[in-house]
Amino acid sequence: MITLRLTRKLQALFEIDLPEQLLPTTNKLGDWYANFIPTESGDLILMVNEKTLLSVAVPIWESDHWLVSFHLRVTNLLAMIGIPFETILQELHHYKDIQFDNTKSRSVLGSMNDIAYQYQVIAEMTNSMSDLSLSNAEYRMSEVPFKSIGSRFPREIAKELLV
Repeated sequence: MITLRLTRKLQALFEIDLPEQLLPTTNKLGDWYANFIPTESGDLILMVNEKTLLSVAVPIWESDHWLVSFHLRVTNLLAMIGIPFETILQELHHYKDIQFDNTKSRSVLGSMNDIAYQYQVIAEMTNSMSDLSLSNAEYRMSEVPFKSIGSRFPREIAKELLV
């Protein structure tokens, strides 16, 4: 079981009702935060992990199956940063059950705004959506140190938590 913490903007977009009581999160990476971000090359749903600040993005035109895309994007990113496949499968086993809640960490939201800005810059640097590689952007962001996590790299923290 994981908790996907949605901004009000995303809750309204998907018309999601929140549960009265949450079940405990069971995955090692913990909660993910999600927000809608506009970019020059097309709007994205940005998901950022609370503990590591790893980020994945799903194009808004995939919104009909954005949770499936979320699983695939996380799988791809974890593989790109060197997490063993068995470990990825163990982590993603918990992602089959997703509950939604409000955001709660202002620190994560602040970092998410910084990450969103970087995705917007990356999108502006591409000529068209066909030139934009979300995998490259996600990997690139895993190598950016963030002050809110001790000026460490998201990929390093993910490896510590998972391996």
